[in-house]
Amino acid sequence: MFRDVPVLKEASSTLSEEISTIPPSSVLEAMGAIGTNLSRISLDVAVSADDVQSISGIFTSNVKDFSALVDRFADLERATLEISGQIAEAETISNHALTEIGGSQTTIEAARREIADLLEAVRAGEKRMAELSDVLGKVGSITSTINNIAKQTNLLALNASIEAARAGDAGRGFLVVANEVKELAQSTASATFEIDTALTEIKSGFELLADTSKQTGRTADKVQSHAATFGEILQKVSHDIQVIGSTTSAIDGKMADVRATSEEFRTTSVTVSSSLSQSSTRLGEISRTMRRVSDDTDAFVLLTATCGANKSEATIIEKAAGAAGKVSAMFEKAIADGQLSEADLFDRKHAQIPGSNPPQFLARFSQFNDTHVSPLIEEIVASDPRIVWCASIDDTAYISTNTRAVSKPQGKDIAWNIANCRNHRYFDDRTGSRAAKNREPFLLQTYQRDMGGGKLVPMKDISSPIFVRGRHWGGFRIGYAP
Repeated sequence: MFRDVPVLKEASSTLSEEISTIPPSSVLEAMGAIGTNLSRISLDVAVSADDVQSISGIFTSNVKDFSALVDRFADLERATLEISGQIAEAETISNHALTEIGGSQTTIEAARREIADLLEAVRAGEKRMAELSDVLGKVGSITSTINNIAKQTNLLALNASIEAARAGDAGRGFLVVANEVKELAQSTASATFEIDTALTEIKSGFELLADTSKQTGRTADKVQSHAATFGEILQKVSHDIQVIGSTTSAIDGKMADVRATSEEFRTTSVTVSSSLSQSSTRLGEISRTMRRVSDDTDAFVLLTATCGANKSEATIIEKAAGAAGKVSAMFEKAIADGQLSEADLFDRKHAQIPGSNPPQFLARFSQFNDTHVSPLIEEIVASDPRIVWCASIDDTAYISTNTRAVSKPQGKDIAWNIANCRNHRYFDDRTGSRAAKNREPFLLQTYQRDMGGGKLVPMKDISSPIFVRGRHWGGFRIGYAP
């Protein structure tokens, strides 16, 4: 049965010719020993390949991080250029403000001088109005004296009129004079009254003007004080703007240093990123080479098993082939009995189970597998302590039914789910995909089983294809300890 494997036929024939002169028992023992040693080598190479691939992944991630860092430094350079532009604009505005403030200080100083001249004129006017007020007082005193004289004159004229009336014709001339004097006295009294009224009005006007002048002087004092304060403020603002100008110039110099450093770091980062990228590419090539070595080693181990030299591996290979045949027979019988349609069996539109994490899926054949294939799986697992798990897998690397020990209901912890809920899931990694697509009688692979939380378990995987009515459906996988 094993000798029908096309990929092994030629190697087996060549090897048989070369060792035809050696006793059969010795050849088998030697090949068994070689197979055992190569099996260990294959495991070490597979683990190393995974490690190299992991390192390559880290390098690839670092390349992305460096690329992102380079982009960030490019953003920083753009930001520093923008800030430098803003600083230059701020310097222009500061210089313009200093010019404007200088002009304002000149204007304020001229205004202060004019206000000082105004204050001097106002105070001189106050002094002059005080003098005029004194003169007006003296004039009032004189008019008062004149008024008193006029009153006395009027009284004397009245007495003279009385005496002239007593004198009769003899005093008629005197009476005329007395009447004229009386009229003069009355006119004088009237004139002095008008003068007093005018003087009173003039004096009131001067007093009001004096009060206004004093108020103007006080206001001018305040304006002068405010102008002085404003001048001091402008002087302080001018000093602050000069400090700001010096600071922005210093900042601009520092920004130039930042730009230079950023450019230097960006250049270095590009170099490092390129080096990491090349290293990642090289590591990927090394990993693929090691994978090929592991595959070739597994093929040779498989060869030793098919030749009967490695009975330990041959036993598990026979179990995989037998299980694949039994599952194939189950499917064909179910189709014939109407339990399962061929369309259901080959349907690949598996429905995701809501809320599952990692995602689980149900196929149209899942219920049949869980019912009929599960007992076969448990029987195989129980038959050999080396066997850790086994399952049927369709050609998309979907495992509907897995070993019961790892087919538990999902919980909230994704790491626990990864390790314990391995049914109804896709396992389309390199090992799973090769097993799903394999159409050769057997495929032996060495890999590390991802059990979640960063835990990787070294594992050997033997798979055999499942055909249903001449169509390749998938395969049967057995995972066992190396």
